[in-house]
Amino acid sequence: MSQQTIQTIMHKKPITVECQTPLMDIIKVLINSQQTQLPVINSSKQLIGMVSIIDCQKALLISGYHCDMPVTVDEIMAKDFVSLSVTDELSEVAIKTQKSSDNIFPVLSEGKLVGVLKRVDLLVHLQNNLLLCS
Repeated sequence: MSQQTIQTIMHKKPITVECQTPLMDIIKVLINSQQTQLPVINSSKQLIGMVSIIDCQKALLISGYHCDMPVTVDEIMAKDFVSLSVTDELSEVAIKTQKSSDNIFPVLSEGKLVGVLKRVDLLVHLQNNLLLCS
């Protein structure tokens, strides 16, 4: 496998939501972007969490059942997630992300979000490497 870093295939302009974003706005962004997860950032553009369609689904079920007030991203986002470094080699990333069920991984440089790696892009990269072997 070639020794490329994550920078070669990551998306450098990730779609994000800010903390305190209302649930209905998060859902609109998820639907419009056709992504299953979004990075959550604070006002300093630092990554503070990840929110998924599953998180939103759970929140809607609970809110609808109890007729609760709408929640914000801070209340439903995951604070435990796999993040990657902009200098990580793709071969290492393929191993590191293997046990995760996430499909989007935030990429950090000096603690700031600089991109995202989509699992499908990693899969394409791995497939292309295999084709080079043939």
